[in-house]
Amino acid sequence: MSLRACLSVLVLGAAAFCARADEAPSLQGAWQLQSGEFINKEGVPVAYASQKLAGTKLLADGQFAFTTTSDGKFWAGGSGTYRTEAGRYVETPLMASYPLENGGSYEFRYTLQGDVWTLERWEGERRVEREIWKRAPTP
Repeated sequence: MSLRACLSVLVLGAAAFCARADEAPSLQGAWQLQSGEFINKEGVPVAYASQKLAGTKLLADGQFAFTTTSDGKFWAGGSGTYRTEAGRYVETPLMASYPLENGGSYEFRYTLQGDVWTLERWEGERRVEREIWKRAPTP
């Protein structure tokens, strides 16, 4: 099969995959990382900007995939399933470029205001991660 044919199949498959969307339709689509921070092993907040992180996440039909770069070089990536309920977003990677924690699921509190999606992950009463995503413009 030619590269062009393979790309056509991939694009058509992705379009059909997205068209079947029935879970959390307001979150479905492509997202671009705007900013964030995490708590490092020493307990110190680290701004994503200081690491020059950029990322893209795709949500469709209960599945997600993301890639993140640091200063233009691959930093992390993963894909798997997600679910939402009552302001919670739970991501369960099936493949990841990093060791999984917390039994392999990551639970976030989230808000969606227009095209801005904010995720916060907590451990007890301490926020350990915060990400702000903006919906990617459609072509």
